[in-house]
Amino acid sequence: MDTEKMMNDILEASNFAELKDQMSDFVSEYIRKLILDVLMYVNTDISVGEITLVSEFYANKELSQEITGVPSAYSALDASEDVLIRFAADYSKMDMNEYDVLVKESLLDFLNLHNGLFVVQLSKLNICELSLAVPKQNGAFLMSSPATGKITVIPVSFPYGTIQFLLCELNQ
Repeated sequence: MDTEKMMNDILEASNFAELKDQMSDFVSEYIRKLILDVLMYVNTDISVGEITLVSEFYANKELSQEITGVPSAYSALDASEDVLIRFAADYSKMDMNEYDVLVKESLLDFLNLHNGLFVVQLSKLNICELSLAVPKQNGAFLMSSPATGKITVIPVSFPYGTIQFLLCELNQ
């Protein structure tokens, strides 16, 4: 089965279609590209849980990157340390056992890879020209949006746990 078909099947099994009308095309394309990139670069044994649109999200770890331009957005990921370690090991194909600098750098590398491929895709389709800020790794943080429902929480489940991928639209 090709990755495009796998991505469509995974999104069909989630609430993506039900929420699509409430999302901008930017967010919808971001989710589709995220699932493709996870399938291609991390693990094919995944599912997407209930995608939610919220105005606030408290994350335990700030592993994030800003997408700049119009539209602009703030992307991040959050999970328990154990799940983040396993995801980083899955992505890097390296043995990792503790939440250290190597794990954080691997997570940020995936986020940068995904966001980079996403902005290139939008450029190729002549949708918009965007840039990426340097990825950040800080402590816990509260992501909030002045507009209700502008933070999209995309829970991606792996055999070892779930990672919350976050996308906060800053402007449209």
